[in-house]
Amino acid sequence: MPRAIILCIMLGLLISADGYSQHPAPSAGSAGVYHHPSRDKESWQRLNLLLSSTYLVVASEGMVGADSCLYVASRSLGLSRLPVLAEGIGGYGLFKQSQWIDRQEPGVGVRLLSEATGRQRLRLLLLLGSYYAFQPRSYYRYGDSVRYFLNRAVAESRSLKEEKLGRIALCLLGKMYVQENDSRGDSIYNVLISQCREAGDKETEARAFAYRGRYTAPASATLLGKVADLQKAAGLYHSLGDTEAEINVLTDLGYMFVVTGQLQTANDVFLQALKLADLILYPYTHYNTEALAMVTLFQGKFGEPLRYIFQTVKVAERSRDSIGWGYFYGRLALLYELEGNQQECLKMAQKSINRFIIDRNPAGYNILFMIVEHMHNNQGRAREALDLALDISGKMGAPSIISDQIFYNSLFSVCYLNLGNLDLAEAYLNRMDSLEAIAETIRGPLRRSRINDRYAVIAFKRKQYRKSRELFNRSLADTLSFDRTLASNLSAYRWLISIDSTLGDDAAAAAHYKQYTRLLDSNFRVTKIRQAEELQVIYETQEKESLITLLNKEASQATLVRNLTFAGIAAVIIIAGLLYRQNRLKQKNNEVITLKNDQLRHLLTDREWLLKEIHHRVKNNLQIVISLLNSQAVYINNEAALSAIQDSKRRVYAMSLIHQKLYQSENIASISMPEYINELVNHVQDSLGAGSQVAFEQDVEPVDLDVSQAIPLGLIINESIVNAVKYAFPGGRRGGVSIGLRHEDADHLLLNISDDGVGLPADFDVTEHHSLGLELIRGLSKQLKGRFTMVNNNGFHITIRFAVISKLISEEVLADV
Repeated sequence: MPRAIILCIMLGLLISADGYSQHPAPSAGSAGVYHHPSRDKESWQRLNLLLSSTYLVVASEGMVGADSCLYVASRSLGLSRLPVLAEGIGGYGLFKQSQWIDRQEPGVGVRLLSEATGRQRLRLLLLLGSYYAFQPRSYYRYGDSVRYFLNRAVAESRSLKEEKLGRIALCLLGKMYVQENDSRGDSIYNVLISQCREAGDKETEARAFAYRGRYTAPASATLLGKVADLQKAAGLYHSLGDTEAEINVLTDLGYMFVVTGQLQTANDVFLQALKLADLILYPYTHYNTEALAMVTLFQGKFGEPLRYIFQTVKVAERSRDSIGWGYFYGRLALLYELEGNQQECLKMAQKSINRFIIDRNPAGYNILFMIVEHMHNNQGRAREALDLALDISGKMGAPSIISDQIFYNSLFSVCYLNLGNLDLAEAYLNRMDSLEAIAETIRGPLRRSRINDRYAVIAFKRKQYRKSRELFNRSLADTLSFDRTLASNLSAYRWLISIDSTLGDDAAAAAHYKQYTRLLDSNFRVTKIRQAEELQVIYETQEKESLITLLNKEASQATLVRNLTFAGIAAVIIIAGLLYRQNRLKQKNNEVITLKNDQLRHLLTDREWLLKEIHHRVKNNLQIVISLLNSQAVYINNEAALSAIQDSKRRVYAMSLIHQKLYQSENIASISMPEYINELVNHVQDSLGAGSQVAFEQDVEPVDLDVSQAIPLGLIINESIVNAVKYAFPGGRRGGVSIGLRHEDADHLLLNISDDGVGLPADFDVTEHHSLGLELIRGLSKQLKGRFTMVNNNGFHITIRFAVISKLISEEVLADV
């Protein structure tokens, strides 16, 4: 069944350009209190990562791999991938020594492996194999690494008699193969399942079925097998009482039933997953309710999709999971459009576009179609619609994956068609057609009928009436296409009636008009049903809110009566025992003080954690900048440009090192300068290869500086010693550079950097000379509010005198007074 390959399109998480589905609740914690998902237990974090990454795969129409989506989800949620990668290996027992996973530094893991023995070594082999097995395109890019670490793990598990860990290694090895349709994957899983049954290892058996069902590449020949594997996994997890794993497998299974066209079965499975989530009080149910909104919409319902999408938006916003906000708002916009509520539709579509712009997500081109069509059809503003599309395209960014490129070309094809520029409209449509042909090889045909409709309109406007009629009839005959809707069929019949009239074919015009009126009557009935269902949902929502208000009012009255009663009793007790009350009052005051102190400690802990997280993120971003500079340097042949890039890398490193120190230190307010300056000097030595030529002498007092002073000071030291190494010792001359930082007095520090090199030329005028390094040192000295001096005598000497930050703050306060 070739159309079963319509993998993620049927999942409807992207609104199609002619009015289809597009891709945000129970509470995500106590009402009004935000709970970061990293504080959840490991099984909830794993489920959160898997559900969100699956959603991203679906949202990309299967054009982005599950491993890439897992990485994106972990970054967006602020969660480590370790709960997924280390499942069954050791979990958070490995966390402290496994942070290299999220830093993408497997070399650290390899170094740890060289020092480990026994079971710890086996677990590290598994973790390294899992790390590479979950890397995007692992089969082609890291296949040798996956095989090396996991095959070693299998061998060592036998010698250590840790057979279960060996089976986990096979499960991970099979994952890599099945993702690329390599037959070795099925063979590995068949052997693994047999071993699990022989050993009574239901947990690994369930994971084997789940992995094969989840990661096997979708194709018409594999879909039934994927469904069977996921069903077996769900049954095993249910018998094991692993509810979180069962929820995840049921969600994957529901998507597969949608793909195979079994919508009611999919609905039942999604409902089962949602009920299990509610049963364990799992707070992040928005992906389950979104799946139900999708499938009930495909079933032609309206009230249920509306109810589920309301829940989806509520939970996603409350839990601050913004991964799907743009898609969820788009789904709601579509439902309003289907009901005919243009005002709410445009409002929600604009909210969706705004979110996509914030995320720089080109999937928003699909939602933008709604606004563009409204501007043209209802307001006659085709030129403004094109300008809007061009403006927003600059804000969202160029599309990279095929599905987004299809939306982009579809949008501009319509914009130019509305303006009457048929050549440009056809050019964009041709590109859309070519991209759809590529996409069809991955997930089957989806938008072919819509493309034919667009070609038919262009042919009509070029007065190629017979060609236009042939294309419209071809689209209408395509009853299995998922992009044929009641609205698109009505539009096609209107065009056919115009074509028949132009050609003078009265019989065909009458037949097409008869079909048109029949569909129009059907559309009227459907619209009324949708409106009634929407009113029912709104009524039920208001009724629940009214009931909640009434219950709150009754509770308030009961509370008032209870309080009055307690007040009377308290008055009697006070009169009867004043001395006892005084004693109790003191005790209560002490308890309140203790509680406040505990709350302050918690607030301080949260603040320190947040600051550490900020420094960690800043450090990571600066490391990305260094990586980008490294990538750029590969393509540069100009020595001056390459030198400038290397200088920039050292400057970025100097700042990155500050944030790394703050993240790793218990003291998040200041930097230990001796340790920082030593690491900075070592880095410059290594990067310039000056280890044997230039000797560095450091005389740094044990000083802790605030980050606002440590960063400019680090950049000054970086610039100074780089200039010294580059220019003070020409021709391979040996020499030394001295760095000193000490207190001049209680409130001021003195930075001295000197070399015994050749110094500046005799005719060199520092006041007239302009170089980036020197200008940076001058500017950074001003930022320190320090006094900067240079001396050219038996080498080059720099001195900067500046006040420590506590002194600066007190001086500024006195100045304000």
